[in-house]
Amino acid sequence: MSADSRVIRLERVAVRRGRGIAADAGPASRSKNPGTDPPIALIGPDGAGKTTILRDLETRLHRQGKRTRISWMRSPRIFTYGVLGLLRLSGLAKTVRMGDHDDVHTDLSRHPMLLQLYAWSITFDYFLGYLAKVSIPRVLLHRTILLDRFAWDTLVDLGLASGLGERFVDLAPGKILLDVARRHPTMLVTASPDVLIRRKPILSLDPRLVVRLRLYETFAHRFGLGMIDSGNTTESVSAGEAAKYFGIPSGGV
Repeated sequence: MSADSRVIRLERVAVRRGRGIAADAGPASRSKNPGTDPPIALIGPDGAGKTTILRDLETRLHRQGKRTRISWMRSPRIFTYGVLGLLRLSGLAKTVRMGDHDDVHTDLSRHPMLLQLYAWSITFDYFLGYLAKVSIPRVLLHRTILLDRFAWDTLVDLGLASGLGERFVDLAPGKILLDVARRHPTMLVTASPDVLIRRKPILSLDPRLVVRLRLYETFAHRFGLGMIDSGNTTESVSAGEAAKYFGIPSGGV
C-alpha cells in the first residue's frame, strides 16, 4: 500500500440513520406521491461506485411502487464558461480530461477577487442545474429523485480551487451551497487512492486526489453524513448499507 493511500485510509463507521425516503415509516405509511419524497444523494470521487449503488436503490424503490429518476448533478457551466475563459487566459486554470468529463484544475488561493467571481458563477449555475434536474422532475413528473453527486461535491471542488479546503464554507457562496447540501439525506461513497486508480486509471492524472478524498472525509465527519468505504465491501453490501441508511426496504410492498 502506498503512502498516499495510508493518508486517507477509511474505516466503515456507524453513522446515525439518514432521514430518507422510508425512514421511520413502513410501506403502508409512506407517501404514495413520489413528488413529496425527499431527494437523496450519493457523493464521492469518480470510481467509488455511486452509480452502481444508485441503480440498486432505484430497483428497491421500484419494488415499492415508486417512480424514480437518477440525476447526475455535475452542474451546467452556462455562466462559469465565461469565467473559466478568463482564468485560462490568465494561466490560472487548465482542463484535464478525466474519464467521461473534463476536470478543471484551478488555484485561486492568491486571487480573492477571481475566486469570488468563480465561486458565484458556479453557485448560480448549480441552482440552474438543480431546478432542471431536481425541482422540475420531482414536482411536475412526480419522481423520487436519486442524486449522483450533489452540492457537497461542488463544495469539495471549490475548497480545492480556493486553497481554503473546508474553510470555503465560511464564504458567502459556500454558506449557500452548504445550506442546500444539508437539506438532503446524503451518503459519501469513497475508497483509497489505490482502489480508485485501479478502477479508473485516468484518476492517476489528478494530483489532488489524496487531498480531495481527505476533504470528502472531513465534510462527512463534520456534518454527520453516512459513509461507505466501497474498497472494503462488495457492491451488494455497499448497496445494502446505503439502503439501510436511507430507510429503503429491500422487499416488495
